[in-house]
Amino acid sequence: MIPLFTFEVYNKEEIKAVRLEFWQKLNNRTRRLPGQKGRKKYWIFDNTGIKGLDLRFDVDRQKAIVALEINHRKEERRLQLYEKLEAAKTIFEEAFGESLIWDFAYEKATGEIVCRVYVEREGDILNKELWPEIMYFLIDKMIKMETAFLEVKDYLQSDLNE
Repeated sequence: MIPLFTFEVYNKEEIKAVRLEFWQKLNNRTRRLPGQKGRKKYWIFDNTGIKGLDLRFDVDRQKAIVALEINHRKEERRLQLYEKLEAAKTIFEEAFGESLIWDFAYEKATGEIVCRVYVEREGDILNKELWPEIMYFLIDKMIKMETAFLEVKDYLQSDLNE
């Protein structure tokens, strides 16, 4: 079994470099997805067509997350979108293929409160031995998240007051 946490000590610059290397490697792996024909697959801050709703990757020292994040700056709009998504929970999770974590008040590391529907696994971005497993998880789950989102997108867009 691969240890979850590394015991190497990194300074700020090294941590930044390791994180950058991780995201570059993930970006390179998404170019080789079936059906891409050499084009990159972008998901981070991906334009979903719905203002304040994004598909996200989040990886830190404890976990890796794939999320549909509702981060509209107006709380009323954010909660309205979340309630619509929650009303389609059965369809969304069926399209995703498994149960998800539903959190209408997820606090990000920055302190920002967003709504998130996500799946997570243990992981440590600084442990390079875990990268293949983490990247497989991120890509596999994001493909499923995108499929689930597309299943409910038209419903989420309907009757929303901009």
